[in-house]
Amino acid sequence: MEKLFRQYGIFRFGGSTELCAQDLPLTSPSDQQVLIKVISTSVNPIDIKTRSGLGYVAQGKAPDAFLPLGYDVLGEVVQTGNHVTGFEPGDKVIGMAGFASHPGSYASHVYGNADEFIKVEQNAEACLAGLCLAGLTAWQALADFDPEHAPVYVNAATGGVGHLLLQIARLRGFDVIPVSRRTEHQVFSTLDFEAITLDAYLSQPRKGLLIDLVGGKLGQSMTQNLLAGSEIVTVPTVTKDQVLAVAHQQGVTGRGLLVEANQAHLACLYEAVCAGQLQVLVDQQFKLSDIQRAHEYVEQGAHFGKVIITA
Repeated sequence: MEKLFRQYGIFRFGGSTELCAQDLPLTSPSDQQVLIKVISTSVNPIDIKTRSGLGYVAQGKAPDAFLPLGYDVLGEVVQTGNHVTGFEPGDKVIGMAGFASHPGSYASHVYGNADEFIKVEQNAEACLAGLCLAGLTAWQALADFDPEHAPVYVNAATGGVGHLLLQIARLRGFDVIPVSRRTEHQVFSTLDFEAITLDAYLSQPRKGLLIDLVGGKLGQSMTQNLLAGSEIVTVPTVTKDQVLAVAHQQGVTGRGLLVEANQAHLACLYEAVCAGQLQVLVDQQFKLSDIQRAHEYVEQGAHFGKVIITA
């Protein structure tokens, strides 16, 4: 086993230039943990928000302490804890590690609880790291609903969560309508969806289920256009209360969503990928040493699907 591993994160909140590395000693995992050599990870909006000083994880950071970042993992098991069953060194696994309080997958190695991971094929592609946090978010956003609640409106539909949610909703039998400023984007032609503009969505009151992946003023505006009896799930935690307040005024049932690690859900997602029913679309791929550039690219707001980081 190597003596050290490299981990990327921040000492101070701010822009992408605050991202830096530290080298730490490799130790054995605790009884319920696995030590994983990271093959790939991905950039999620929560990583950028935390780096900027927003949200629950950022609030818990001690001054001048190093805060590692990243949650998604595709990797190889190096060592298992004494009480871990079902995993062996050499197994390829995917999972969402340490969410939300203990990020750290922007690294050469990561420690995680065994129940956060599932085994995958040895030839698993790097893009599978992008299935974890985004896929679980999409899956759990729809978990409480029946296709009879159709149609489902999805904003930010070309993004990491959005493009997976479109596919998962269709698999479950929902009538899915993407709402996007990029209605001609290749994501929609690749996945065979027809998107509508925000103006078209707002042109008449709507009844159905809104999955709000944007929040803020856009989330509030789209919620305000829902008829009483509709439903909404809003994902961005920073603006959850404002969006749900509008929902209450409209007679719309709403809830926020904080994604949870779940082996059964992740296994369903992976099975759909293996069956060719779900695609993780990759916009760009960066090396871990180029993590600053990866964050800058995502912050430009023009990316689609997932941005993957290879260790």
